Amino acid sequence: MDDVNDKLASDGEAPIAPPVSGKTQWFARSHLANLIALFLVALALLAPGISSLPLTDRDEALYVQASHQMLETGNWVDIRFQNEPRYKKPVGIYWIQAATAELSGYAANAPLWVYRFPSLVGAVLMVLFTYGIAATLGTARAGLFAGLLAASTMLVGFEARIAKTDAMLCATVLAAELALVRAYVDPARARSFPRNALFWTAMGIGILIKGPITPLVAGLTLLAVSAKERSTTLWRSLSPLRGIVWMLVLVLPWLVAIGWISGGAFFSQAIGHDMLGKVATGQESHGAPPGVHLLVALGTFWPLSVLAPLAVVQAWKARREPAIFFLIAWALPGWIVFELVATKLPNYVLPFMPAFAVLIALLLDNGALSSARRGWRLSVAFIAVGVFLVGFGINIAFLIYQGYASWQGLVGAVVVACLGFAATKLLVSGRLRSGLAATIATSAGLMLLGYVILLPSARQIWLSDDLADAVATVRRCEAPAISIAGYGEPSAVFHLGTATLRVDASGAADVFRANDCAVAIVAADARDEFVAALGEGEKAPEPVATVSGRNLNGMKLRTMLLFSKP
Repeated sequence: MDDVNDKLASDGEAPIAPPVSGKTQWFARSHLANLIALFLVALALLAPGISSLPLTDRDEALYVQASHQMLETGNWVDIRFQNEPRYKKPVGIYWIQAATAELSGYAANAPLWVYRFPSLVGAVLMVLFTYGIAATLGTARAGLFAGLLAASTMLVGFEARIAKTDAMLCATVLAAELALVRAYVDPARARSFPRNALFWTAMGIGILIKGPITPLVAGLTLLAVSAKERSTTLWRSLSPLRGIVWMLVLVLPWLVAIGWISGGAFFSQAIGHDMLGKVATGQESHGAPPGVHLLVALGTFWPLSVLAPLAVVQAWKARREPAIFFLIAWALPGWIVFELVATKLPNYVLPFMPAFAVLIALLLDNGALSSARRGWRLSVAFIAVGVFLVGFGINIAFLIYQGYASWQGLVGAVVVACLGFAATKLLVSGRLRSGLAATIATSAGLMLLGYVILLPSARQIWLSDDLADAVATVRRCEAPAISIAGYGEPSAVFHLGTATLRVDASGAADVFRANDCAVAIVAADARDEFVAALGEGEKAPEPVATVSGRNLNGMKLRTMLLFSKP
């Protein structure tokens, strides 16, 4: 369709949503066509890099290794990293990752991308559920806008490529919110078996993935709506008695089993230490005051975040409208809760991102967002600014850590900057669909630049990968006894094997001395301690390889020495 039809009304008039006709009209109204389009776009945006991006520390490596050990041991109840209990989170994501590896045919030999595949699935489901919510509250075209915005968000792009809980968890939250909104718009508030089955199944799976988060977000939405309506009809329409029974059927068997096996340690660790500890204190150096989530989201929710402030202002003016109020009930109470929690990580507020995507989509669809001409132009200008800063910023970081520039990265940054400028120009001039398409292309370009071109090529920040390559070169038998001192990142265990011993220099010497075929990996500053611990009975060995590099977690420069025998 010609872009001229996308032109906004003149400055003195409120713009209207661009008209559609013919095939475009059919496409805008066809849920199946939109879902297929979103599925393909989401895959194109989120899949590249899933196999080329190295394993990240620490959370991803811990999840992947624990899932890997389930396949090695056949124990699908007790979660362990090597011999240590891994009781911070429930079993859901480990089951999903391990089952994916089993179904892939690789089983315990599965490559990294297999463990990441569930996150990609979760992110795609999140996009499709976002479409469903927006289409329920507005039109099919609003759903398409919302799905595209969600798929192009930077935080979604990261979580889709990382084998953690957050993408799949967010899919369960979105499934629950979709069921809620379907009940919300039903004037009769009639009970629906498929809708309620979706809601309570999402509750159960969400609990198995990350404990109370899915029930918390959905429950706060439900409470806010019920308080406004001064009625419990929405709650009753969900068939709560049967639903809770079904949820418990999904959750209780594993909870009982792990409680028995761990002697209650799972509950004290997961609830007492991990969950309540994060509420009260900033764990793992991630403490921050209220408001930090909001500031960080300006970057992690990009490009959606450039329109979010303007959308929030418009939404507050229309807060009494049922569709807008539902989105406020979804995002505002939960966001406040997470701002008050002491520990803060960017992924904590991911379940609220789709609410902003839907809000922006609804306001774009009816023209209300772009009617604020000055605010509109200022907001979309940050698309070009953000792309320029990020695109060249990561190239500068690559230059600093690698010591040379990547010509592919520089070309990519120029292309992405041009796309960002084009997106801004199109949106400012009112060419809505072309502008959104350019914005999606800009986001895709940034993701390719980071996850496909620069990060996999930045070998200096993937020390565990280089150590694994070096061990494969210097080992003199099929299964040497491997010990590592001075570098204990979980990614090293996944790459070197579950039997890898993470010890100090003295412990590495003990392992090296006690085995006929061994590889010891020792930090350079611990070499003297390692040699001294070997004792006079062992000839002081010379390192057979030296590996220097950093780990993305901390970025400390390390030099590791490899010793091999026989």
